[in-house]
Amino acid sequence: MDYAIVTGATRGLGESVAKLFIEKGIGILNISRSDNDNLQKLAREKEVSYEFIPCDLSQSGQTEAVFREVGTKVFESEAEKIYVVQNAGVVTPINPSGEVENEAMETSVNVNLLSPMIATNELIKAAKDSESKMIMVNISSGAGSRPVYGWSTYCATKAGVNMLTETVSLELSNKHSRHQVIAFSPGVMDTDMQGEIRSSSKESFADVESFQRYKDEGMLRSPDTVAGALVDLITETDIESGKLYHVNDLL
Repeated sequence: MDYAIVTGATRGLGESVAKLFIEKGIGILNISRSDNDNLQKLAREKEVSYEFIPCDLSQSGQTEAVFREVGTKVFESEAEKIYVVQNAGVVTPINPSGEVENEAMETSVNVNLLSPMIATNELIKAAKDSESKMIMVNISSGAGSRPVYGWSTYCATKAGVNMLTETVSLELSNKHSRHQVIAFSPGVMDTDMQGEIRSSSKESFADVESFQRYKDEGMLRSPDTVAGALVDLITETDIESGKLYHVNDLL
């Protein structure tokens, strides 16, 4: 059985991605703060392996310990392919610089950027003596490629995710590794994160009215639609390692 490690599979895009992996017969390791009963039930119905591993990705020590354990587990399984979808993320703090709480900034950097860096490091280390092929996906954002008023932290972390992807891909290529890593920009989706964004004040987030309009005019894609594009991309096509894929180009 192949395996997929998905962070933040409790809800939103992560839940939809995990669900599609299960339907394809791929075992799931859900690394999140809380479990998902629906995924458990689906995995039992499909007779697919499912394991919830609690982790607060804002705590770097926890992240390191969990991914060291997970890396050992999946690469000793002799699976042909190991998929890794680093989906967990936070959009807060939403405020212009000078009005941001430093603690919230630290949490954002830890969850959005440092945890994928630690996870990548531990998994590549664990894969060293394995014949399995690892395909890593870092969930990015359009905010990683352009400045957005009130999102200095979010933009910076997602830009970091994009550069992490490119650099790790370069390193893997230079070592003639079979492993691959891509970034994936999912666009605007109808998720709880979007609700957080729409509840911001115009003073904190200059584009809030645009995001409110996306919801009012039905412009938000469902997480299931976006997850379908991503899972099909990495399971059914030859991907280009190091590339930032945009959902708009896949649908």
